[in-house]
Amino acid sequence: MRRVPILVVALFTVSALVWMGARAPASSQGPAKYVGGETCKNCHEAEWNAFEKSPHGRAEADQKVVADVVGCESCHGPGSEHAEAGGDKDSPGFKTIRNLKSMDAEAASEVCASCHKTGEQFYWKQSNHSHAGVGCLNCHSIHHPLNVGAGPMLVSADVNHLCLTCHKDKRAALARSAHMPLREGSMTCADCHNPHGSMGPHMLRAATNNELCYKCHADKRGPFLWEHAPVRENCLNCHQPHGSNNDKVLSGKRPYLCQRCHIGTRHPSTLYDNPDLVGNRLFNRSCTNCHSQIHGSNHPSGKYFER
Repeated sequence: MRRVPILVVALFTVSALVWMGARAPASSQGPAKYVGGETCKNCHEAEWNAFEKSPHGRAEADQKVVADVVGCESCHGPGSEHAEAGGDKDSPGFKTIRNLKSMDAEAASEVCASCHKTGEQFYWKQSNHSHAGVGCLNCHSIHHPLNVGAGPMLVSADVNHLCLTCHKDKRAALARSAHMPLREGSMTCADCHNPHGSMGPHMLRAATNNELCYKCHADKRGPFLWEHAPVRENCLNCHQPHGSNNDKVLSGKRPYLCQRCHIGTRHPSTLYDNPDLVGNRLFNRSCTNCHSQIHGSNHPSGKYFER
């Protein structure tokens, strides 16, 4: 049997003791204990006042909403050692409190998810935002929200401005000339998307694009005797929901939009094949001058979706 040199054993023992010392509690009195939010108020009065007016503060007042630990320590952890440090940042106990801003996005979001894990937040871990490294604190502020009284404690004045700080391509789309309820304030991004995730694509509040569109545009739902295949498949085949330079937020100008599919019909395949029809096909709404029931028709002779 090979003997291990005494020096190696000694070094290993010293290293183990150093490691155990680093892992030992900062205080000889044992782990930190909960001391109550009133203790936090002595130093953090501004944060305390903001918290009292927030939905979290109201949940604390209603003992049926939250259980056991409530108030500041429900998020920041037990604060006895932090309070004993008296503001001394060099004290080992000062850093025992949990500072969500200094934590990485995933770890900070886990703290929020300890309560917010059902309803709107059920699909959070599978959401595009979570996969992109976005955390709760990127959008929400518990102590300093800018939309005071509006509900979700956002870091922006409203939902749309918050979303558009990152989704700049959608900001450009909304600036186009088409009519958009979003620009008029009659709806928000969250009416169509759940920023915390969903079971559908693009975090939609529906399983498909069509199902979502039909919630407002119920007249386009059908069922129809004669159905227009691209309409039935996906509204986005013809429309740009975030904005367009064409009327009815179409993704192309008529008749060019229609000719993306209808290139071999009884009409000329281009505007210039028959000079006598050029004026008719450019006037007003082009193809839909005649084929106005383009989303579907219930007329017995309506397979061409004519008016």
